[in-house]
Amino acid sequence: MQKIVNAVRGQNSVFSNKSYLDNLSVPKSIIGRENESKKLVNYLLSYEKGLVVPLISIYGRSGSGKSTIIQFVCKNLDLDFCYADLRKSKTVFGCVNLILSELGHPNLKNAQGINTAFSILEKLILEKFEKSNNSLFVLCLDEFDTLFYDKRGKPSDFIYKLLVLVEKLRKTSKHLCIITISNKILSEFDLDDRVVSRIGSSEIYFNSYSEDNVLKIIRNRAKKSFSKSINDEILKYCAKISSEEHGDARRAIDLLRTSGEIAGNDKKEISKQYVDDAIKQLQKNQLTTVINGGSFHFRLACAGLARLTFLSEEQWHSTSELYSQYQKILYKDRQKISYRRFSEMLVELVNSGIAVSQTISKGRQGYGSQFKLTVDPNLIGISCFPERWKGIVNAKAAHDAMQKSQSMSSHGKRNSSLSNLRNILDSNAEKNWNDYVRK
Repeated sequence: MQKIVNAVRGQNSVFSNKSYLDNLSVPKSIIGRENESKKLVNYLLSYEKGLVVPLISIYGRSGSGKSTIIQFVCKNLDLDFCYADLRKSKTVFGCVNLILSELGHPNLKNAQGINTAFSILEKLILEKFEKSNNSLFVLCLDEFDTLFYDKRGKPSDFIYKLLVLVEKLRKTSKHLCIITISNKILSEFDLDDRVVSRIGSSEIYFNSYSEDNVLKIIRNRAKKSFSKSINDEILKYCAKISSEEHGDARRAIDLLRTSGEIAGNDKKEISKQYVDDAIKQLQKNQLTTVINGGSFHFRLACAGLARLTFLSEEQWHSTSELYSQYQKILYKDRQKISYRRFSEMLVELVNSGIAVSQTISKGRQGYGSQFKLTVDPNLIGISCFPERWKGIVNAKAAHDAMQKSQSMSSHGKRNSSLSNLRNILDSNAEKNWNDYVRK
């Protein structure tokens, strides 16, 4: 036991206050999100002039500061608010229970019904108003996507009941504002017309952090968390890696903390090598946890994204491309899941940190989502289906060798090369992993 204690203390010796490297903590200042914060404050304080924004949709990539900034703004304004991370729940009724729990009320049983839950919610909000003498209550629903995993719970009904509560409180000169936080734009959710007509168009998009902003964030935290100053080149290296991958500030904070732990264990200062070691450790830990806990179809979704990325050498892929890939690698004796359920699995991939998403405009066709891996596709392939992945790697290697020996100057020869790769994949006994190569 003493050996373990000494090892942990040695690992933590480089830190003075490790809490500043907790990526879930709310900062004391805003870095790189001034415009988004101003928009949010403008929406929230509109109630002072008689206009209540019933629902504000916050969307953007993971790690772009959505949850952090919303909590920061709410805590620094003179208003009551409740923050609920819906990812902790699996059903619509569970989401209601989670909100009640955040407000200090014990969980209800399913038999008590959602109407009872909303009556209690209304009572709790009114009690908050009485204690604080405020006129605005903000309900923050993080991981809003979770609601739509429950097909039986009628997510639109849940949102509709909240909007009805907004209107009911307004008659008593009290105001409720709902903030939804998600990776997707609100129009991508399956909402009833009666809900869509009530929510308005109050949206705030959070783009990925720039490298400069990520650097400012980790500089700020590094000063407060380490016992000795960290070489700025190391901080720039962490910021560059995180920005190139997906502009995720949380990723940079995790990378800095893990690098410090590894260096502390060796009783040395942080170097680029320790940052590289931290990347491998974080990826391994993340993949083991996520993939081991995933279903067969979830692993296929992971493997499909990894295979398409590895073979096409392109980073971003649409939902339709990935669903097509999933169908091609699915065992012939297995029933495929629906396109909608597959889309939800891709969101789960993003929430787990294995992938990131972005919303793109498709012109008249509206908006669409694209996905990109945040880890080496080889790690995914080996973790999901190691034997099958060996065949893909060997086929790709043979294809690359063939390309070197051929002239690729004409379009016809390039198509011939791609055709040869498909033949190689077939000859390597991939069986149901068919000859899909993105042209």
